[in-house]
Amino acid sequence: MDTTQHDVIVIGAGFAGIYAIHKYRDQMGLDVVCFDAAEDVGGTWYWNRYPGARVDIESVHYSFSFDPELQQEWHWTEKFAAQPEILRYLNHCADRYDVRRSVRFGTRVVEVTWDEQNDHWRVTTDKGDVVTARYFVSGAGTLSVPKTPDFPGVEDFAGQTLLTGNWREDVDLAGKRVGIIGVGSSGIQAISEISKVADALYVFQRTPNYATPIANYPTDPAEEAADKARYAELREASRNHFLGVPYSDVQPSALAVSAEERREVFEDRFKKGGFRFFIDSFGDILFSQEANDTAAEYVRESIRKRVQDPRTADLLCPTDYPYGTKRPPLEIDYYEAYNRESTHLVDVKANPIQRVIPQGVRLADGTEVELDVLILATGFDACTGPLLAMNITGRGGVRLADEWADGPQTYLGLTMAGFPNLFAITGPQSPSVLYNMPLAIEDHVDFIGDSIQYMRERGLTVMEATAQAQDQWVYETNALADMTLLPDSASTWYMGANIPGKPRRVLVYVGGAPRYRSICDNVQRNDYRGFAFATSTAEVETATPSPALDPALAAIVEILRGQGFTGFEDAGVEGSRAAVESFTAMQAPRKEIGRVVDEAYGTDPEQKLRIFVPEGEGPFPVVVYVHGGGFVAGSIEVVDEPARDLASRAGVIVVAPTYRRAPEHRFPAAHDDAYAALEWTADNVAAYGGDPSRLGIGGDSAGGMLAAAAAIRARQEGPELSALLLVNPLVNPVADTPSRREYAEGYIIELADLQWFGSQYLNGPEEVTDPRLALDAADLAGLPQTLILTSEYDTLRDEAEDFATQLLGAGVETNVQRFDGMTHDAFLMSGAVPRCIEQRLAAADFLRSALVEGAQEPEVEVVTA
Repeated sequence: MDTTQHDVIVIGAGFAGIYAIHKYRDQMGLDVVCFDAAEDVGGTWYWNRYPGARVDIESVHYSFSFDPELQQEWHWTEKFAAQPEILRYLNHCADRYDVRRSVRFGTRVVEVTWDEQNDHWRVTTDKGDVVTARYFVSGAGTLSVPKTPDFPGVEDFAGQTLLTGNWREDVDLAGKRVGIIGVGSSGIQAISEISKVADALYVFQRTPNYATPIANYPTDPAEEAADKARYAELREASRNHFLGVPYSDVQPSALAVSAEERREVFEDRFKKGGFRFFIDSFGDILFSQEANDTAAEYVRESIRKRVQDPRTADLLCPTDYPYGTKRPPLEIDYYEAYNRESTHLVDVKANPIQRVIPQGVRLADGTEVELDVLILATGFDACTGPLLAMNITGRGGVRLADEWADGPQTYLGLTMAGFPNLFAITGPQSPSVLYNMPLAIEDHVDFIGDSIQYMRERGLTVMEATAQAQDQWVYETNALADMTLLPDSASTWYMGANIPGKPRRVLVYVGGAPRYRSICDNVQRNDYRGFAFATSTAEVETATPSPALDPALAAIVEILRGQGFTGFEDAGVEGSRAAVESFTAMQAPRKEIGRVVDEAYGTDPEQKLRIFVPEGEGPFPVVVYVHGGGFVAGSIEVVDEPARDLASRAGVIVVAPTYRRAPEHRFPAAHDDAYAALEWTADNVAAYGGDPSRLGIGGDSAGGMLAAAAAIRARQEGPELSALLLVNPLVNPVADTPSRREYAEGYIIELADLQWFGSQYLNGPEEVTDPRLALDAADLAGLPQTLILTSEYDTLRDEAEDFATQLLGAGVETNVQRFDGMTHDAFLMSGAVPRCIEQRLAAADFLRSALVEGAQEPEVEVVTA
């Protein structure tokens, strides 16, 4: 038995393992050992040598980018390389970087355990060797554990049984009776080739697939030269594309063009081949069922044109799940295979396989299909299977299999809470198979290398994702998937639905490569957000982690940074107004409600309001909702979507006023206007179906201050109020709180922004003591019941929560709810921040409880950081 100590243990010697060894050993000087069950390098391309195996990303893009000389030297012979050529490429890379000397081939890892006393991973192999290392990096892949055949009697088959996911040698199928079970990507590729040589081919199909042309051809020397001349540009474009390929012709919506224009786009993308039909035709195909239907029907039309027998064509046409919710197979003459008399399509959905028998396959109706060879193209236990197969146990004796009993739980699809220094390259809940895999691998290998270097430079030993960061990532991953049509597919492996008993959870991050990469950039630029670091395992649980900003908000911060936005002061008044107006692009589509009416409550052009009436019979309770924007920006348009949402969810009329803004109109113009809008509403809302006896007011940010100030004034002058809703409110322009200091930069609204907005509205520093501006100095007694929503990483958090304490002290019924991971203005970003819904629901529940007659009191949770 061998027992050795290393710096890094790497699993797998495919694309991931080759680059990881080169990166950590050659570039970082670390002691690296790699294990692979195969006898040589290649990863998935070592194991999958079935006829027709071919990559579905263009060869020029499906390759390493880290070595410019390699890019220039290597010549691909086809646009979409076949398995033998990809394996040759990986062997060439292994030779070039001398990786084999660090790999133990023919060795399978059977147990991985974190040693808390020594702060390292202990790895046991099937040979009985025990190897330890500070860092454990899995490059085992996403599709490396073939699905266990679930057909009884497979072991009794007297002929030859082959598995596409474990096919390592050439097999002569000429003149034989061949059966193949499965029509996923592997099955479709194999069928296309086997049908040309087999005496008889029986395709056992349960669910047909949407296969589209790959449009492969031998490499054109002129194209190759042009690509190599601008390789850096192509790589940059790829990393900034959803799928990691440099496509740029996608149109917004299949529903926004005429049928003729739509067909023209579909025909063009079909002709160009690859994933262009899927990802470069229309941007709403994966999000809108109606748009998806147009693509699906186009594929079905193509099938019917190519398959001569109408009954066979109908069986090959998918009808019960949306196009693209399984990885779209790319094909070469697949449908033409069914025009051969020797190819037989067996519908095992209508007539299921009863069992495999020695002579072949028996169907439910008793039919027996005699076979010489049975091929199982039944897919993989994707994404989670490779990690769970290694029997991983983390800190505190927690088994990964137990942690994932209800589905994967990761942070960034790369790390897991409770499993220090463990990294999963292209792991579950990362873009992985929805991102050009070599580029995805390079991103992860580099992230891990940077993390290790960060620790070494600071004398740190242990790195672990926090539970909060992990929970937020899982929420983001699930929420984004729910925005797509993926959950509508009953058998997609993207959701784990192809494995009996496997939890149905999304396994891939569907936010796209650019969003994912921006989040990772934000994590790294901010001392590894969501990670705790320590010098020992014993200390990691009590270590102070870097703030775990919600990933959606991290992406927004990076978008603003990428656009060169350096703050509202630098943007100036008009630039600030444009920036806040741009929030509308980050909102969900506006809901249809009963009716929307525009009115004016004063003579100034800015003294406008919009009335949002829900569906149903009135009279309805009413809430006046005042927009934020630092007294300088914001408008009715910015709060139109959230106002509709609140009206619909709470069953109340929402009246959204705008007001005279600074610096054209300084204090107290906005304050006076907010109160004037409240008075107008009380006097006039009955004409729109509202009940002024059930009236509340609310607002966000500076609008929260205006709403609270109006409520204080209304206590003396009327009208009577029943509810006050404050969302991330400004309480005092010169408050000095820990949150203002701790989150002064990098959280959308910065401390400098608050100071600049104040300078635009106030006439002079002496006004900061006015109780209309210094709400914490006002008399708060007698205010209506109040809900204050705060965000963990908001500069205004502490003053808002202190204000809640003051309200309680004044006898006001008050609840405060903090949203961990969130920051300022998330309440407005329903289309970009999935967890915005949590804030909206809390607000709607409160308004319904406070204003709607007969409503039960909601359970308002007080959330702490």
